[in-house]
Amino acid sequence: MISRRRFLLWAAGTPAVSQVEHLPKGTLFRVQTALVEIHTIVLDSRGRHLRGLQKQDFEILDGGDRRSPEIFESEESALSLGLLLDVTGSMQEALAALKHAALRLLDQLRPADQVAVFVFNNRLWVLSDFTADRDLTAAAIRNLRAGGRTALFDALARTSQLVAQRQGKRALLVFTDGNDNASALTLDRAIERARREAIPVYTVAQGEALRVRNLTETLETIARSTGGLAFKVKKPAEIDEAFAEISRELTASYLLAFKPRPGAGEWRTLAVTVRGRKEVRVRCREGYFAP
Repeated sequence: MISRRRFLLWAAGTPAVSQVEHLPKGTLFRVQTALVEIHTIVLDSRGRHLRGLQKQDFEILDGGDRRSPEIFESEESALSLGLLLDVTGSMQEALAALKHAALRLLDQLRPADQVAVFVFNNRLWVLSDFTADRDLTAAAIRNLRAGGRTALFDALARTSQLVAQRQGKRALLVFTDGNDNASALTLDRAIERARREAIPVYTVAQGEALRVRNLTETLETIARSTGGLAFKVKKPAEIDEAFAEISRELTASYLLAFKPRPGAGEWRTLAVTVRGRKEVRVRCREGYFAP
């Protein structure tokens, strides 16, 4: 997704440019600048998250062209996290473990981080919109109930769009326990939709979802292409460990942004390097569709 940063200009008194001289005094107008946003994770040689980097430490490879970030948010910046949780009928036994892991995740995030709770079966439901109020979010999680079929791809596509509307650092955590059997979207369309958004997607699969090869491969592709991670848990008790690793990732992430060359929608690859640090490993989205 191309993020559009909006700048408000107030035309009062003498206009700044001759083209707006005909506007009446006090007119409010908008200028939109298209930016490509890159959520970035940096790991040292031991696989530990590298913190404390600054804007000048990063270099972006935009389809082979070297660029410096024009906008930068450090790992200390607050983030918006969407939780997309499976509450289909197959979740009866794992629901208690999922609630426990989600509540622990809330405790591991920072006070300024905002969380929204989305759940899906054959439909998508918004249980709690983005908020830093942990009591409100926790109440939504505790009220989870299981039942219904699985429309994972439809829910993933719609939730990605909702999370992408947030400003600053953001991410989506997707937990599923079953194979998709109710979506209008296909596997390929689900991948395409996820790649178009500028948010990392973290997927956690267990139960029947692990026995469907196409599904696990799709979740891995979505995570890899967006700069997230894919987890497989064999038993409900392991959900907590996967969620804890995701929280460590999110609180160590950086956000970079740059203005791309126009390109009529072509796909361009992306990579990020850290200047003077050859030993580090950087993970980010694989590319974007040029504006």
